[in-house]
Amino acid sequence: MQITRVNCPTSKYSIKCPDVTTKQGIVVHNTANDASAMSEVSYMIGNNNKCSFHVAVDDCKVVECLPFDRSCYAAGDGRRGKGNAHMINIEICYSKSGGQRFNEAERLAAEYIAYLLKKYGWGIDKVTKHQDYSKKYCPHRTLDLGWQRFLGLVKMYLNSEVQVNDSSTKNNDGSDEIMKTYENGSTSEVVYADTACKTRIGSLDPRERCDCFGIFNNRAMVRYQVGNTGNYKIGFCKWIGGVK
Repeated sequence: MQITRVNCPTSKYSIKCPDVTTKQGIVVHNTANDASAMSEVSYMIGNNNKCSFHVAVDDCKVVECLPFDRSCYAAGDGRRGKGNAHMINIEICYSKSGGQRFNEAERLAAEYIAYLLKKYGWGIDKVTKHQDYSKKYCPHRTLDLGWQRFLGLVKMYLNSEVQVNDSSTKNNDGSDEIMKTYENGSTSEVVYADTACKTRIGSLDPRERCDCFGIFNNRAMVRYQVGNTGNYKIGFCKWIGGVK
């Protein structure tokens, strides 16, 4: 299981995770679209909406993006509601269309949740759903397929050895590698939502510098500011020559 941490800028804390709180369990969500975990995190960090979560999981990666000792806005029960303030909120990706990618994402989420339960010494009763806090039918596809079925997946991983490549333990910046800098070349560089480079989300100006979390599938993962707005996006560049 690959865990990657992409830290939300502290300048966003007042919007995304305003309060320091203790955690009492886990809330499971489905994203209701077909974006990857990194794309979900990029969008969440990049906007100024009171909409946030702690973790996104797709079919190949777990991405932690908010500190677990802080609140979020995911469960729909207000700033100080139990779901938002005192639970770790996890989004499972690819739920809009479902199929194999969602199935793999759900299995990886179950494995990750089992890892968290062991880490915090919690039982299966600490795994809850968005619906429990605001009556919203979420996690929609997981509920369609059966909530007890999903808890059964978690229990299966609780009873097995979970192999974790937790890159967040390597450095405080969080990533698969030590934080680096990306310096663009002499022309604009397109930034894509994933390493397949199919969906454009923005671009870097010539000679623009930004944070780089490492190289994934021969693509540089960068975090860059959108203009002078204080908003950030995270994505992938084809050219890896700028990684310093």
